[in-house]
Amino acid sequence: MDGFARRKEQSKEEIRKAAWELFSQFGVDKVSMSDIARKAGVSPATIYNNFDSKEALAREFVSGMVEGLVSRAHEIVTPQGSYQEKINAFFQFISAMMAGGKPASEGVAVFTSSIDLQNDPEIREIRTKAQEKMLTLLLGLIEEGRREGQVSMEISEEALRIYFVLFMDAFTHAEFQQQYPRNPNLVNELGALMLYGLKGKK
Repeated sequence: MDGFARRKEQSKEEIRKAAWELFSQFGVDKVSMSDIARKAGVSPATIYNNFDSKEALAREFVSGMVEGLVSRAHEIVTPQGSYQEKINAFFQFISAMMAGGKPASEGVAVFTSSIDLQNDPEIREIRTKAQEKMLTLLLGLIEEGRREGQVSMEISEEALRIYFVLFMDAFTHAEFQQQYPRNPNLVNELGALMLYGLKGKK
């Protein structure tokens, strides 16, 4: 890589970093290209030359967030350890992730903007692939739980897949986003519902 190419890539990385920090703090809709340029120390023209649009930066932002979450989940559920240890670590990870975010009551809407990230075809594909990876990880963990006698052998994989999709969707639901800042224990409560059902621990 020659000097020009190296400087160009470094500039792109600075733009990405600035955009991701601003998107995380304020939400995509409230951040302008001028805001990103100012934080990255470049001109708006430089951003457009590298990324074409804010939509392109937003897609990279969402893609990076999703891939990072899946990678961290993989680190949690695949090492040596008991099923109970791993499932507890998974809920702690979800709780820490939520605690690190901005509550919806502050008006931060990373995934709700005029760019319509919820329905963007590229982002839908990214999320679909990530969801399948998460499902594979969780189903693998459930198999460990079955071998340890912690999970019923009578529950079909089809039921588990539907259940886990609904479970993961709960964390992006508007009501959860609003309630979580007032009750951070919601993640553990939902986890207990997943593990023990309405009857609770015996």
